[in-house]
Amino acid sequence: MSPRHPASPVLTVLASAAVAALAMLSAPLAHAGELRPAQSSDDLPNPHRGFLLWGTTVGADGGLPDNHYGASMYQIYVPWREIETADQQFDWAGFEQRHLAPILAENPKATFVLRPVADYPDGVSNNISFYFNKTEGQLERDYPKFLELSPVNVVGHDYTSCGGDGPGRAPEYNTPQMREQLRQFVTAFGQRYDGDPRITAIHVGLLGFWGEWHTSGCEAWEPDATTRQIVRDAYAAAFVQTPVHTRYARASDLGGTTFGISEDFFPSFTAMCSAYSPKMPRCDDTGWWNLEWGFRNEVPAARDNWKSNPIGGESPYADQKKTWTSRTANIVKMLKDYHFTWLGPAGQHETAGYASQMRTIKRALGYEFTVRQVNWPDSMRAGASIPLKLSVENTGSAPLYHLYQTELHWVDAGGTTRAKAAFDYPLNTLLPGAAPSLLDRTATVPATLAPGSYSLRLAIADTAAGRPGIAAQNSGRDTSGRLPLGTVTVTAAR
Repeated sequence: MSPRHPASPVLTVLASAAVAALAMLSAPLAHAGELRPAQSSDDLPNPHRGFLLWGTTVGADGGLPDNHYGASMYQIYVPWREIETADQQFDWAGFEQRHLAPILAENPKATFVLRPVADYPDGVSNNISFYFNKTEGQLERDYPKFLELSPVNVVGHDYTSCGGDGPGRAPEYNTPQMREQLRQFVTAFGQRYDGDPRITAIHVGLLGFWGEWHTSGCEAWEPDATTRQIVRDAYAAAFVQTPVHTRYARASDLGGTTFGISEDFFPSFTAMCSAYSPKMPRCDDTGWWNLEWGFRNEVPAARDNWKSNPIGGESPYADQKKTWTSRTANIVKMLKDYHFTWLGPAGQHETAGYASQMRTIKRALGYEFTVRQVNWPDSMRAGASIPLKLSVENTGSAPLYHLYQTELHWVDAGGTTRAKAAFDYPLNTLLPGAAPSLLDRTATVPATLAPGSYSLRLAIADTAAGRPGIAAQNSGRDTSGRLPLGTVTVTAAR
């Protein structure tokens, strides 16, 4: 399986440079066609960026949530109880049939952020327990029953309210037996989903309320630093292709990893309170729960983690959601400063009627590729290499965290694509704010392409077949999101 998550940018750049050098030695650089397309301002439904929707309980709810602004990502809470039906017995197929299949049936381009949970307060009222085996009872228990039995013997604590959240049943996380079960689950989780092209990101989850690594209001049951480190390291080992993010910028949660962050109290716990006047509602910058505080005081090196893994967040309270539309300029600045890739599932995008503000916010999320220049020969031979020049700028807020490839498509007069050829271009190394470079590339015209005249088009395609591609933020795209370059003549292969 091809890696979904990019290799080291340095290695990628070196490899790209080597390919370019070979191209310059083996092919003449006489280019007849040149395009410098204008940048567009339209709202593009590109994958793995933008707004995130609630997808956990689609089956129980009877359909997808309202999608007012063209979202294609869905967050799925993964109840541990539903997956591991007995020790080391995992019902992945059943989980996907119940949770992923209904969404993909209605939105085939959907991708997912998966978050395992062992304790979701008030899960029954939120339909988290909808697919549980009801004969086991204890529907507020979101972790497997076998954990409370011999030889694991995890102790569970029923609660009515912890800081106002509940009811639920919290396991004791800090025993050797429980730590080993957590590690084993993460290993199996990675074996199933690392490299899966349907997955936008994995949220480490699993510990504490909602998988957020805290039990606020009932602190005696919190996972301690040792447990957090064990789970953190298990994720780092299990997921080497698919992006991973965690809840807090805290030393025990991140260590030396490059995990991204899920700021689930946006914008209140994102920046320092003094950064905006008036300060953001519910703002608190006095501890590790605040993203900027964590970067300054716990994990300074993690400030650059956005270059490797995504930053996301959501706004659960009405006053937080309101800032999206009443203080849009402040929100956009914050998103760009911290390099957010998505917002949701809770947020103002759940409500219709804010098209202009949502469009502005959506364009501030994630990558955005603007083609600045393309050069190509207007005549070519089937089976032969051709020289190209290409300049692409990331005009977004974050990198592309998944592997996509640049392609040339040869389209006949009837609009049918007759051939495709991928060529090397370092999309994953394009960081926002970096000046674009015009790079020499080479592509090979497919030997099976019949002689004739074709429209040559530039595409950005997923390396996994059948998945949606990326449309460039340029005017003149075709209905498939490709950029028409010009008419070329192809002669027969020798």
